[in-house]
Amino acid sequence: KLLGRMSPTSLKVVLRQMQEGKDKSFTDCFKMESKMARRFMEKDDFFEGVRALLVDKDKSPKWNPPTLAEVSENEVSTYFP
Repeated sequence: KLLGRMSPTSLKVVLRQMQEGKDKSFTDCFKMESKMARRFMEKDDFFEGVRALLVDKDKSPKWNPPTLAEVSENEVSTYFP
């Protein structure tokens, strides 16, 4: 239930992060995290989540794309070095 309210893009990115990170060193994981954080700040979902939770407090974020099925693997790949 909780995951259904989260950003679909973030969910797919975190899944890939866990899959790739299990075989990386601490240093490589940190580099991966740094690139992911920069990329999240370039996209709208982070700001939409802040708006929905902290600014307007409506708890109704409008994710883009709105579903897991609409998040392409190409988009997910842009979060990784």
